[in-house]
Amino acid sequence: MAPVVAAMLILAVVVTFFAAWNAYYVPSMKAQSEIAHIKDVETGFLRFSSDIGTAASLKKNMRLSEPIPMGGGDFMFDPVKSGGELKIWNASPSGYLRLNWTSEINPDPRDRYFGLVKFTYKPVKNFWQDQGYGWSYGNVYVLNTERNLSTPLQFYSMTDVTYGLAGSLVDLEALPSPSSPGNCSSITIHVVNITPDSRHSRVTGNGNGMLLLESTVNTVRFINATSMNIGLSSALPEGVRATVWDSMNTSVDESLDQCLNIQRGSPPDPDQHEIPLAFNTYPYPNMTLVLETTEITVGAE
Repeated sequence: MAPVVAAMLILAVVVTFFAAWNAYYVPSMKAQSEIAHIKDVETGFLRFSSDIGTAASLKKNMRLSEPIPMGGGDFMFDPVKSGGELKIWNASPSGYLRLNWTSEINPDPRDRYFGLVKFTYKPVKNFWQDQGYGWSYGNVYVLNTERNLSTPLQFYSMTDVTYGLAGSLVDLEALPSPSSPGNCSSITIHVVNITPDSRHSRVTGNGNGMLLLESTVNTVRFINATSMNIGLSSALPEGVRATVWDSMNTSVDESLDQCLNIQRGSPPDPDQHEIPLAFNTYPYPNMTLVLETTEITVGAE
């Protein structure tokens, strides 16, 4: 009888041990592993946000990437991992900036639109909290995917958020004419256009993901220009639009100081953020517009 009782007691201890193991130790270890994983995602987003800011500021050809672990929660005694999704899309269908110009050759306005992107990481069946990350207009946000809430990661509240990236998106400089003092012979417009990679805009799984950035600079010249109009999208968040507007106004005003043959007009609608410029055909008739576009594609794989 005693051996049977002893065996039953040993069995009870073993069952109790495994019950405690599965009820407390395993969930705790998986949560700790998931927390480390989410922290790695946060680090990757912050680094990639800095990469985008660097590409927009330097305006050079470059390729940059940052690893993003898609899943976590695994440890030595339980290799089961959670998953995740990286997704990239256009921030606005109409872009953030519209540029049009006319010339003696093409009197009808020619329009170009320039855009920005947003991207997110969302967890799938994680072992801690439904916490993801998002990026928009140069800032990283913490996402509560269950409640569909977002909080700026590096600022106390939304009212404290600044938009440093927006100040690097548009710049304008004029070249004085060597043969006509006080006038300018060309204007160079530097514009950043950020778009999703059409082939790699979404990835899911629990392995190692990657955020990719490729920047290329394209230059186009338009001769005999007669006018130019720069307008910001009304759909932009107020802070973003104010930052771009201030930066753009500063560069335009600095250029106008040295160019008597460039006249800044009033926008058709006073409430719109637009800068219309007209180029006098006398005494310097051959204004050249140089559009230098930094094309930045953001992808995930």
